[in-house]
Amino acid sequence: MRLSMALSAALAAVVLGAALLLGPGATALAAVGVIAVIAWGWPRQMGAPARLSLSIVLLCAGVLSSVLMLLWPTPGEGPRTALRLLDPLAVVLAWGVIAAFVVQLVRGTGRPLRLESTVATMGGVLACGMTACWIPLARYAETPRAEGLGATLVISLVAVSLLGLTPWMQGRPRVLALAMVPACALAAWLVSSLLGADPAAQTLHALAAAAVAGLVSLTAAAAPSSRPRPEDQPVGTTLRPRRAGYALAMAPVGAAGVIGHVLLALLG
Repeated sequence: MRLSMALSAALAAVVLGAALLLGPGATALAAVGVIAVIAWGWPRQMGAPARLSLSIVLLCAGVLSSVLMLLWPTPGEGPRTALRLLDPLAVVLAWGVIAAFVVQLVRGTGRPLRLESTVATMGGVLACGMTACWIPLARYAETPRAEGLGATLVISLVAVSLLGLTPWMQGRPRVLALAMVPACALAAWLVSSLLGADPAAQTLHALAAAAVAGLVSLTAAAAPSSRPRPEDQPVGTTLRPRRAGYALAMAPVGAAGVIGHVLLALLG
């Protein structure tokens, strides 16, 4: 399971990276694909009931976020205007949280795991919204720092996913974090310096690589064991563990989008 998670996360990162080269429209389609996988398996990963309803909420929130990131006007020039795209995203996330509560109200009183399902859906809505933040990297692709930042995110995701989500790293997420976070930051800084990037761009790439390594390390800590004990198996993932595992594998890939979005806007 963990090997298929690693391969799927790396594949998703490569697809998003290729889409960045093709433009905002292609990036939006790739982001929606990642969002669909998250929405498909997130409720099961969290062990939540009413999974179909919650999956629909996550998918709608992610698709709407992607459309807004693609079409929302940003008056002004330069990557710093990308921060204005967080305004409509915040509204979508707020409505997604409201929808999570509405689903639990419709289920009726006395239903099990209502609070847990609401919290799980809120986390899934956030993950889907963050995935849509890959699109601003394509909208501002004409700036040199955006292109380099996208490449840094993709390479870091592929490298750390193939190392950290594989069975031989089972049970060692702290070692992974302590080794990969500084290693990725240093590698990104050195590569950008060899390519002649300015100091601000070098800092941008190092921060992005370190953040991606940290995200994948957290995912490795939460990933299901290749040989789980019965008491370690979550209730919601025992029947369809692959669905839950793929959703968990897509989570750091999607979250890397908001890292790139914010760093590009602050330092671009």
